[in-house]
Amino acid sequence: MKSKFKVAAVQASPILWDIELTINKAEGIATEAALNGAELVAFPEAFFPGYPYWIWTGEPAPYGVPFFEKLYRNSVTIPGPACSRFSEMARKNNIYLCVSVTEKDMGSLYLTQLWFDKEGNLLGKHRKIKPTGAERTIWGEGDGSMMPVFETELGRLGGLQCWEHLIPLNAVAMASLNEQIHVASWPSFSPADDHIFGLHSSQTITKYYSMATGTYSILTSETLSQENLDYICGDDEYKHQIYKKGYGCAQIINPSGITISDIIPHDEEGIAYADIDLDVMPMAKYLMDPAGHYSKPNVVSLNFDQRQQSPVNKIGEAPDYSIPYEKLHEY
Repeated sequence: MKSKFKVAAVQASPILWDIELTINKAEGIATEAALNGAELVAFPEAFFPGYPYWIWTGEPAPYGVPFFEKLYRNSVTIPGPACSRFSEMARKNNIYLCVSVTEKDMGSLYLTQLWFDKEGNLLGKHRKIKPTGAERTIWGEGDGSMMPVFETELGRLGGLQCWEHLIPLNAVAMASLNEQIHVASWPSFSPADDHIFGLHSSQTITKYYSMATGTYSILTSETLSQENLDYICGDDEYKHQIYKKGYGCAQIINPSGITISDIIPHDEEGIAYADIDLDVMPMAKYLMDPAGHYSKPNVVSLNFDQRQQSPVNKIGEAPDYSIPYEKLHEY
């Protein structure tokens, strides 16, 4: 296992709800990060093919139907064409890759992180356990079988998305898997700093997570381009008060909660880099290990159910009642 290496947090705007064009853009970003020495590259929440921003504008449901239809048609199947391109992106650039996608499974959509190794293998996925607020009109829920931490040459890699970082039990569950490097995927934010979804909320929450779990956090976030803003808001003054150009917050945070990367201006696209030193992990765990020596299981404890859970459990196999044409005409 390497102890020192460079990681990259992407701050960029997707081509909203167009998977092909967004992957085209991402390929250039990943190549740039790799050429600059990054061995792990992380992309923002729902970047492929873009976050469903319309859900927070307060419009009645019919307003969002055309947007949802486009998101649905551009969502990612596993395996599928988009996954093949992510795999090639990792393999071609010799990087570990974490992408956040709207995943389509059967007829439903989910917010999912996918992890690829340097050979282009899909290591696994994390589905957001509980979508936040209006997100529940778009995405279904994950379960404990999709809260993984991966043992790699770059240490133990894991991730959560957006408001999942505010749930203390999620932090304890991930700490129980001895996570060391964490990808925190976020969308763009409100321009109001004092708003619960304000620009600095992602930074504050992710710093808390790093300190609570003793991990490095790669905070990666979307921005909103002017083209995307016009697409979502049109000429509506109220919508333009909710969303404004930019408002990303990508950075890399060490286990002490200190930002160790450059910080890209919130209204620009770019890549934040930092060098990781896993040799600091013993000191990170010295005072705080919420699933280890700093726990008090006789007072409070967590049941972490890692079984796959399905809403429908099928018993036996349905018989095949079909009869081919030729068979029907034997008599």
